[in-house]
Amino acid sequence: MSSMLKRLAALSLSAGLAGTALCAASAASAQAAPKPRAQAGAPADAPPAALDLSDCPDVLPVGADPADWYCNVLVTSGGRMKIGNIDQQITAPMTMTMLFGVDPKTGAELTRFVKMRSKAMPVAGGALGIPGTEKIPLFALKVKPQYGGAIDMDIANRKTRIALKIKLINQLLGDRCFVGSAAAPIDLDLDLPGITPAPGPDGTFWIKIDAVDDAFAVPKTNGCGFAAPIADLRGGLPSASGKNSAQLTSYFAGKQYSEMYPKMAVRTK
Repeated sequence: MSSMLKRLAALSLSAGLAGTALCAASAASAQAAPKPRAQAGAPADAPPAALDLSDCPDVLPVGADPADWYCNVLVTSGGRMKIGNIDQQITAPMTMTMLFGVDPKTGAELTRFVKMRSKAMPVAGGALGIPGTEKIPLFALKVKPQYGGAIDMDIANRKTRIALKIKLINQLLGDRCFVGSAAAPIDLDLDLPGITPAPGPDGTFWIKIDAVDDAFAVPKTNGCGFAAPIADLRGGLPSASGKNSAQLTSYFAGKQYSEMYPKMAVRTK
């Protein structure tokens, strides 16, 4: 089996998609389009330039068969989120790495979160909500999405749940100012109206996922100290269900552990 087909098989199993249909779509795309040269970055409407598996652990649970386990990556690179008064365009990628496999004891399918990487994104209007003030250091405001404690990808049923918290970055807010927390995260229950094959520049078979949710609620800030009332006023927080929305463009791909580490042995202890 070619490297491309192995990746496709891993992705089909881990996402719960119909392997035959995806294989046909992947083959057709690969034959119809020439392979572009890999670049350092990619626009939001294109798959990532390369599949980065650097956060994948090099060990598996005791008794796990590497042939039954995959390292999957979800890269959200476009779209926007409206949270209270702030309508934030996704200008920097958010990457989640997860393990998917079969429990060696029960035979049940497992998903394990590994790591989330994101970059701070500037908020238009800054801390005051006044256009142009975001360029003044004291009034500049940035947001950095972080993992909120849960992710459940059910691509077969076109649903994904992701819990997030958002760090607010401003000189007056300190270093522990967040919207959402592990106990009360921003809980996105996303519908997936668009799921399409998306071959990447390096030959990786990605799945492009369009995700939407307009029914989640957003709590008030936490850890913002004396500036909390100002932060809540600026953000319009707390914000009830129906006043917030998310439209996200993501790319999903993975690789089988027996391909990543051909000599990996099954651990006995």
